[in-house]
Amino acid sequence: MSDPRKELAAKYLPANRYANFGHSLNSIHVLGFRGIADLRVDFQFPITAISGLNGAGKSTVGQLCLGGYKKPGTVLDYKRFYIRDFFPASLADPNPFTADSSVIYEYNTSDPEAPQTLTIARTQREWGGYKRQPERTCYYIGFTIYIPKVEQRDLSVYRAAQLALGNQRPIPGEVRQRVGRILGQQYDGMHFQRITHGGREGELGIAARFGAQYSENNMGFGEGRTLYLVDLLENAPSPSLFIIEEPETSLHENAQFELGRYLLDVCNRRHHQVVLTTHSSTLLQTLPADARVMLSRDVQGVAAYPGLSAARARSILSGGHHRDMTVLVEDEFAKLLLTEMVRRCDRDLLRCVEIHAVGDKNAVRSGAKLLQRLGRTYIAVRDADVGPDHALGMYVFPGTQAPEHEVYANSAVRAALAAEFGIDVPHVLVQREINDHHKYSEALADEASTSVDYLRTLAVKRYLDDIGVAVFQPLVQHIHARLPQ
Repeated sequence: MSDPRKELAAKYLPANRYANFGHSLNSIHVLGFRGIADLRVDFQFPITAISGLNGAGKSTVGQLCLGGYKKPGTVLDYKRFYIRDFFPASLADPNPFTADSSVIYEYNTSDPEAPQTLTIARTQREWGGYKRQPERTCYYIGFTIYIPKVEQRDLSVYRAAQLALGNQRPIPGEVRQRVGRILGQQYDGMHFQRITHGGREGELGIAARFGAQYSENNMGFGEGRTLYLVDLLENAPSPSLFIIEEPETSLHENAQFELGRYLLDVCNRRHHQVVLTTHSSTLLQTLPADARVMLSRDVQGVAAYPGLSAARARSILSGGHHRDMTVLVEDEFAKLLLTEMVRRCDRDLLRCVEIHAVGDKNAVRSGAKLLQRLGRTYIAVRDADVGPDHALGMYVFPGTQAPEHEVYANSAVRAALAAEFGIDVPHVLVQREINDHHKYSEALADEASTSVDYLRTLAVKRYLDDIGVAVFQPLVQHIHARLPQ
């Protein structure tokens, strides 16, 4: 089964990006808005999920993205966004931006080495620099873009008895199925109904399931907003830019997961660029590390940490309160390997450190930068093929490759797994066409009909027995040396 994350990543490679996504945003550099003095956010994937504590600046970044495009000449009934739409100055907020504030937009072009750069800057009483912007339709899905009809008390509710019904706009079956898959429901039918009263008109979503038909007047926020969002993503010009505020709101956990999968699917099909703000660990886990950016605000300002999620950062920071030092590694395999290395060299050291699997190599670097900025005691250990960065407190595992390669290529490990489970490691990996080393343990455990945890623990212990303490003791000594004295 194809992996939509990999398909999207391939389409978004620098050499393929413009052909698939046109003048999509490559980065945005914010200077002087809502306390953000200097912040650059890079968009390394068609979907970018920005997490962070409340007040970190997530919405500010998203709203500024909307001001990056002018209205396409071929699109009717559409009003473009300007920076002034989101940053009004008033007596209550006289300075939402500084006198010399600006936004630097970087757009992808047909030449991956020559992106288009454009600056929108404040000139006395207005913003200037819009003229050279590329064209694109942009949509802002904030919290008030969809309000349940019963809460709006609009004409469909308070003039319900006097409404005239107009034409219906059908919702295709595949769109209905996508809404149902997200919400975990099976809909028998779905359409939009045109309604009028005097000179006013509107549109009302209608759904049917379990033999009953009902309108938005009797839908909750999660159901109505999902219907609105999916309809817009499926019918907007391709490609478009979508800024979505906390799309997980009012959705149960599985719906959040399915929403993430849907966003991957629709961006793969329709080549939209999506920037969303979120507090949902479930939604973040459906997206690759390149799609995640965490913002953190402190007395020094606002900083961006690519590949890191706010939930992962909170886990790291709370762990630091209970142990003397935080240790960052990429994944659970690396965590197990390092834990056993420390156990064999200095069992008491395990009581002093908290080891966190934070994602890929970029997430480890971002985590190290965050902890360094906060003045926390930490060390990071990455795969050997990535290399160290001692100035940032980053070291590497023994060997020359990723830990999974080192362990499962070891002859003693292969012999142990053959004796214990009757499996031939290289044969299994070739037969199953497993090229991603992160999937080695799962494939081997499935072939051996055992749990992943048991198999990789056995493999790690046999590997360490074979290479000997002298090989990994220097790494453990580096960890010990960084402990507070």
